[in-house]
This record gives sequence, C-alpha cells and structure tokens, in this order.
Amino acid sequence: MQSEGEEIEGLEVGNAWALRPLDQPSSNWLVGDHPAIPPSSLRFLRQGGLASERGEAVENLCIKWFQHDPADDPAWGTAKPISQGRTLSLLAGPGAFELCFQCGPRQRRLVLDQPGDFALWGEGLEHRWRALEPSTVLTVRWALAPKDPRGS
Repeated sequence: MQSEGEEIEGLEVGNAWALRPLDQPSSNWLVGDHPAIPPSSLRFLRQGGLASERGEAVENLCIKWFQHDPADDPAWGTAKPISQGRTLSLLAGPGAFELCFQCGPRQRRLVLDQPGDFALWGEGLEHRWRALEPSTVLTVRWALAPKDPRGS
C-alpha cells in the first residue's frame, strides 16, 4: 500500500494478510469480537443484541463488491457524502485503487495495490476514490446502533 499525507483520526489502514496470527490455527476469518482484533481497532464490532464486555452494537450492515475500472465515470468517486457509521474498503484481487481522505486541514492519500490492502474509516471524514487500474473492491458499511438511553 502506498500512503501520503498525515495521520487522520478515525482512519485505520493495513493489509488483511498481515493481521493473521501465524502462531494460531484459524480459518482466516476474523469476525466480531475475535481476540486478534484489539479493542481500540475500528475493526471491532459485535452483532446487535449480543451481550459483550467491549465493542459497540451495529445495524444497517451493507456489503458490496464491484469491478472498478479507470474508465468509470469520475463522478462516482468524487460525489461522496461525509461518512457516517463505519466503512471498510478492501482490494480483493490485483489492481490499484486510490482513496483520498480529508478531515479539516488534514489529508491522506492511499493506494490499495496489494490484495488484502484495506482502509477502514469512521464518521465525519470526507473521502473520494478512483480506480488507477482495474480493481475489484469489497466495501462493507455499517452504522453503530443507537445507544440505549437507559444504559443497558
């Protein structure tokens, strides 16, 4: 992954292959409150209605994958609203996919160029994207469930 610019709070980047604990047998799936996901990570979530000591319940889970091409209409990647909830974009095969983020004066540009490269971001970030090469991108978006005012 190529990266330029400043660190931005609410943006986590990496490569999914590098997250695997190599000393533990696993199915290579990290779901929900898996012990390999640090509690401070934006990747941690729990399914709504399940009791958990850590994490936040989620709702409105949306999943899509798309074969993006440099010839795609540029407006697709530039007319993006300010993010709500959390969004994960993962390069699912060969390609080069640019993501640019802004929060106030801070800017960061990423190019997902290795299978498994990902960006995960939270609320309040401006972003745009464009395909530099044909790229299959898996995107998962979810909203945090409203907090129970009774504290339960």
